[in-house]
Amino acid sequence: MKQVIAFFILGLVVSTGVSAGTYKWVDKDGNVVYSQHPPAEGQYEAIRVKPEPRNTPAPAGKGKEGSQHFLEKANSQRKDDAKLKAELKKTQELRKKNCETAKKQLEFYTVYRRKKDQSGEYVRITDAEKDAGLKEAKQAIKDFCD
Repeated sequence: MKQVIAFFILGLVVSTGVSAGTYKWVDKDGNVVYSQHPPAEGQYEAIRVKPEPRNTPAPAGKGKEGSQHFLEKANSQRKDDAKLKAELKKTQELRKKNCETAKKQLEFYTVYRRKKDQSGEYVRITDAEKDAGLKEAKQAIKDFCD
């Protein structure tokens, strides 16, 4: 069993270095074709593609300027992140307030049958007003309450 696992790991290590070939040829219509497989017939050119290095060093002469640019960009990103967090906090507080208001509205239309009008007099809530208020409150709860 250990030999099978060792053979499998060795196969993975060896296969990571293998890359697909690239071939170039001209088709019958005169178009240049690049492919990972050579044509079935006719002449072709095998192209060797160099893999890109994993880490590219900073260009010569730009050491301090590149580092300074990187630091400025990082500081700018931090400021943007702080602004985003502040906006997110405001949004969460507003959602919480809207959720509480919606729950109170749902309770009002569920429990009470009268409300104050603009003149301060109590008037009876119609069934249509009650249904509309309940529907609006339930939708607001779906929108604002987590």
